[in-house]
Amino acid sequence: MEVSSPARQPRGQVRVEQILRATLAVIGRCGVGGVTHRTVAEEAGVPLGSLTYYFASKQELLREALRLHVRDDAGRLRELAAGLLASGASAEEVVAAFTAEMEGGHPDIAQFELYLEAARDPELREVAAESLRAYQEVAALALRAAGIADPEAKAGVVVATIDGLGVHRAAAGEQAPALRDVLGQLLAAWARA
Repeated sequence: MEVSSPARQPRGQVRVEQILRATLAVIGRCGVGGVTHRTVAEEAGVPLGSLTYYFASKQELLREALRLHVRDDAGRLRELAAGLLASGASAEEVVAAFTAEMEGGHPDIAQFELYLEAARDPELREVAAESLRAYQEVAALALRAAGIADPEAKAGVVVATIDGLGVHRAAAGEQAPALRDVLGQLLAAWARA
């Protein structure tokens, strides 16, 4: 996904990404309600005028922050899936590689916050739908690498499972079911079918 904002010169692009990453940090810490031009400018260490120059509204800032996050995250996971497919990895190796990649850090609260905000904002909903499609493409590639039949039809279930467990983990901490166990069971059931 391409981040679409004015001033695409290299210096402008660096500033835009700095602002968008600061937006994600503020959302992760304070929720969408904590996002103001002032709080993001402070987090990014940029003049307040930079935000209004690049982003006309808070909604535009939220949309582009989600696009940037998904571009980076889905891109990283897509590379992982493509490598596993090329190497002929087993289903167990696919599950192990993806869960190691996703369980290592904290759940992505900013992404979940933006998805919830999309339920109230039709313009953000469109970007959230783009995001979910990007993750479903990655999931289909990973399922293909694991040797699962009809991966495109099953990809949405994988994305919903991962997101649901991520929300559970964010809310309940270590009490959440382990992603590796759940994905392993899901793939094993599909392999037997």
